[in-house]
Amino acid sequence: MESLKSTFSLLLARDKATIRKVGFFVAVGLVALFVLLSSLGSSATGKAPTLSATITQSALYVDIVGAVEKPGVYPVSVDTRLFEVVSAAGGFTKSADQKSVNLARLVTDGEQIIVLGVGGEIAKSQSKLLSLNSATEVELEALPGVGPTLAARIIDWRSANGGFTKVDQLLKVGGIGDKLFAGLRSMVQP
Repeated sequence: MESLKSTFSLLLARDKATIRKVGFFVAVGLVALFVLLSSLGSSATGKAPTLSATITQSALYVDIVGAVEKPGVYPVSVDTRLFEVVSAAGGFTKSADQKSVNLARLVTDGEQIIVLGVGGEIAKSQSKLLSLNSATEVELEALPGVGPTLAARIIDWRSANGGFTKVDQLLKVGGIGDKLFAGLRSMVQP
């Protein structure tokens, strides 16, 4: 209280330093009051102040293998159900045990879905072809004519383009020409 009295007496004496300090605090108080009244004004009119934010969902992927027509990695949205992934993979094979998976469940990013064949086994015919969408760099390097650089380019292309949908898309990868493609075509699948 004593400090308030001394500040008031300095104001009456027209002390410039005190006048500047008080002026600063009054200006800050007026700005704060203006901001407060502005926010209350929008509430009084029934409009709540809103902040907008955009959330970008990055691409999600699932890997489906086993007794489906086209095993591989597929892009999905957040609310994708397993039956949609099976459909994207061309549906079940004739040897599929459809009861081995819950078609109604939501899928999650990065999961591997294994569709078993009748008798609880993964279809052996599917394992002969290398999946371009799920193969690792080491697996790709095992292909004839594919070294570390070309394997990395294949992986870069699938990442940039959301995966392979056709084997012919290998021709779009830098360094794969007609001759190399002809040798790889029968060894790989999307």
